Parts: sequence; structure tokens; C-alpha cells
Amino acid sequence: MSGKSKRCRIKIIWRFAKPYIPLFVVAEICILVTYAVSLLLPLNLARLTDKVLYIRNASLLPDVIITYVVLFFASAISNLIYAYVWQTLSNRYVVDVKNEVFCKAMHAKVSFLSSMDSGDMMSRIDEDATQFIHIVQRNLFHFINSIILCSFIVFLVGRINIILAVALVIAAALPIIFTKMNSKTVENLAKKEREEIGFLTGKVFEIIKGLREIRLLCAEWWSTKTIFSRQHKILLLGNDIRKLDFVVNKFVYLINVLTTLIVYSISVYLVYSGLMTIGMFLAVIQYVALLHKKFNWMLRIYLDWFTRKVSVDRVSEILDTDSESDIGQPFAETIHKIQFKNVAFSFEEDNQVLKDISFFVEKGQKVAIVGANGVGKSTLVGLLLKFYSPDKGSILLNGKETSNLKATDIRKSIGVVQQDILLFDDTVRYNLLLGNEVCSDEKLKDVCRRVGLESWLSTLPMGLDTVLGNGAQGLSGGQKQRLMIARTLLKNAETVIFDEATSALDIDTENLVMEEFVKHNHNMTIIVISHRTEVIKMCDRIILLNEGLVEAVGTHEELLKESECYRKLFGV
Repeated sequence: MSGKSKRCRIKIIWRFAKPYIPLFVVAEICILVTYAVSLLLPLNLARLTDKVLYIRNASLLPDVIITYVVLFFASAISNLIYAYVWQTLSNRYVVDVKNEVFCKAMHAKVSFLSSMDSGDMMSRIDEDATQFIHIVQRNLFHFINSIILCSFIVFLVGRINIILAVALVIAAALPIIFTKMNSKTVENLAKKEREEIGFLTGKVFEIIKGLREIRLLCAEWWSTKTIFSRQHKILLLGNDIRKLDFVVNKFVYLINVLTTLIVYSISVYLVYSGLMTIGMFLAVIQYVALLHKKFNWMLRIYLDWFTRKVSVDRVSEILDTDSESDIGQPFAETIHKIQFKNVAFSFEEDNQVLKDISFFVEKGQKVAIVGANGVGKSTLVGLLLKFYSPDKGSILLNGKETSNLKATDIRKSIGVVQQDILLFDDTVRYNLLLGNEVCSDEKLKDVCRRVGLESWLSTLPMGLDTVLGNGAQGLSGGQKQRLMIARTLLKNAETVIFDEATSALDIDTENLVMEEFVKHNHNMTIIVISHRTEVIKMCDRIILLNEGLVEAVGTHEELLKESECYRKLFGV
């Protein structure tokens, strides 16, 4: 991994940690106090053994006991404060990371969101963001402090006997080298595991939402096979990580055992030679045990870093992505004219959707945009609403280029009803008012009447406050789509785009809904994208797209006479 990538990880972790520096300082003090106690306890034991028990100097016993009591309370108080501080940090820090990742995702460019699997996004916001606090606590705080503690242990053992200290240092080098050799493998396995977990999360969500369709197609076996195969793959990746972890741990354990035998043998020789007291021998035993414990933990933390930094990279990908720009001139005007001038657009270099599109829509007009599937009709909507930017040409509202206007202002001015249905597991009122301010029940009921939901609403036990559970599974496709239309009406936008928005309605209901808009709203500008002949016949003008160009413009009757392409689409 490049130095630049490492700096980026440190930078992003520091950005979230910066507001909590005082708490981190308190946590650091508590750790240092606890580690100081662990260093002093063996020395106090040596004094108890050599001075009180061996020499029988009873006058030192109260002092030794008081030292134990002070060290015990110092450790206990430090641990209590440390636990409280880290619990506070865990709650606040993790929420900060998750909130920022979620907000960044909400404002990311559509091109980025469309390339991201929903389950993978959920996994990054939830699981990967949680790893940040573990990185700070374990991989940073405890790792650095453990190095300090181990250094002091080696120093104190060196004060007792330099040969013992050298043996401990040499023994530490082998596990470090072995762990480093396997770190890249752990990182690659962890990355694959995170990706598979994200894919599985999204697939489970999709299958649960589509259970009705799955059962209708008798495809339970397919969904079960899909989930089980992914779970099996995640299990195998987890096993590979655990196998590698097992090998590293056992190698370290072997080195520790050999080191302990060597240190104990040297210590016993020094005691028999009169070069070391019994108390110091007991202190060395405790120091070696503590060193092995902390050193093993350091290697464990070090190995965990290669798993956790995958989470940092996955979260960083979202945080570093470009946000959708909302910079521009305010636009709070009534839209009198929409104009596309020589607009071209490509999703990819070799996939040009629009080549040279020019047309206009004036206020109060009812215009249909038609063409074969994939010709770029919905792409025009995305360009108008600034989800995408044209490769060339310009789009104008009242003569002003949309590239110079604020995207949020444009979207407030235009209501869009899409074919894709998005309803939440909440009340009818919540689904109608999504993103809008509270309005009266009379207005909500009037909007429902206009889209043909009045009789359905009257049958609900709680009326507008009835909860539409499980994504409104009890509603027909037409009822769901009419709720989407009603939601758009509540924006009070004078320009409304129907992007295949009535496809789930039966012919009679579709005619009633479209007549409400097309015939009874003379001041409203309507743009319709549809394959329904009856719908487009209601429009004043029809724009035919073909092979990335505007092939023809006219009424239904005119286009039937003039355009072979149109006759193939709508000819009788």
C-alpha cells in the first residue's frame, strides 16, 4: 500500500477523532496508569519476597501492603474511568462516522450511486463504519501503549540481567517477520469477505421484498440456492482468515514457549549462582508472562489492522466521492419555457445515448416524448433535473442554462412521477408528505380524490394515519402508483413529468388520471413519457426520438402520416 493511501487513512480517522481529543487524553492517562501498575506489581512482589519473607524484615510489611492497596485502587479507578470514556467515545464516534457516510451517500452523484449495490452500501454504512472506533482504540491506542509497556518491561528485565533482555528482543523479531509475511493475504481475504457480505445483504433485501413474485414463479429453490451459495462463500473466506490466524498464533505461541524456557533456564542458573534473588526471579517470571501476553495482543492487533483498513478504504471511497454540486444561481421562477439545444450525452465513451437533441416545451403545453426502449427518454429527464451533465449542448429554463442554476431549485420547480414505486413502511400521510411540509387533511384527501384514491382511503381503518406495512404489500400496483402521483401533486409544481408513471394503471383509470392533468390543468406544463397510445393522443405535441436524434415532432395523426418509425410504435 502506498504511503499516500496510508496518509489518507490516518487523515480520515483523525478527522472524526479531532472533536474528542479531551476524552482521548483522559483515556490515555488511564491506560498509562494501568500499565504503570502492572510494571510496579512485580517489583513490589520482589520486595515482599526478598525483604519481608527471606530477610524477615517485618517492619516493611505494612509498606508493602499499602503499596498493593494503592496500586489496586489506582488500577480499579483507572479501569472504571477508561470504560466510561470509551463507551462514550464508542457511542458518539461511531454515530458521527455513520451519519457522515450516510449524508455523503445522500448527496453523492447519481453515477456513483448507480454503480453501488444497495447491500454493499448498507454494509459500508453499518459494519465498516463501526470499525473506525476499534481502529482508534485497539490499533492505535492499545498498540502504541503496548509497545511502550513492552519496552519498559525489556528495560526493567535488562536492569536485572542484560542477557535476559537480549533474549526477549530476539524472540520478538521472529513473530513480527512471520506476521508481516502473511498480512497481505489477510487483507485480500478480508476485502473479498466484505464485498461478499455486502452483496449478500442486498440480495436478502431484494428477495424478501420480492417474495410474492418468487412464489408466483415457484423460484424458492433459486432464492435459497443464491443465498446459501453466498453464505458458503463467506464461510470459506472466513475459514481461510481463521486458518491463517491460527497458524500465526501457534507460531507465536511456539516462540513464546521456547523463549520462556530459555529465560527460565537462565534465571534459574543466575539464582543458583547467587547473581539473582528469589524475589527478582519471581519478578522476571511475571514480566515475561506480561510481555508475552501484551506482545501476542500486539501481533493480534497488527493482524487485525489489515482486516480493518479494508473497512476504512470502503468508507473512504464514499467519503471521497464527489458530491452533487448545488452551486449556482437561485431559480424561483415559474417555468415558461424548457429548451434543449443540440444536447449530446453518453454514459460511457462507446455508448452514446443522445447525439443531437433539440426541442422546446412552453408553459401550459402537454407534450409527449416517445421512442423505442433505450432511446434516451428517461435520460432527458435526468439531464433536465441535473442528475447528469450533457457532454455538449445546453438545457435552458426561461432562457437560463441549467448548468448555472441550483439543482435543488430546479427540482423544486418540477414534479416527477416515475415508473419505479417507492413507498415506505409508514402511514399514508407520511408517504404523501415525503419531503414536504405538513398540510391539512382536506388537501390530502382532495389530492387522493384527484388521482382516484378517495374510495380506497375511506376503507382504511385509520384513514390517512393507516400504516402501509412491508412496503405497502396490501396495495395493488395501480394504488401504489396513484399514491406516487398524489405525492407529486402535493409539491404544487406547475411543471410535471410522467415517466411511464401510469403503466400499472388499467386503461380506464389511466384515462381518468391523465384527463385530470392534461385536460383540467390548463396552466400546468405536462411532459409525458409513455408507450400508451391513448395517453399520448391527449397531448398537444409529440416528440419522437430515434437513434439519439429528434426524428419528428407533431400530433398523433401527423406522425402517423409522416413517420414510419412512429407507425411501428403506435400504428394500428
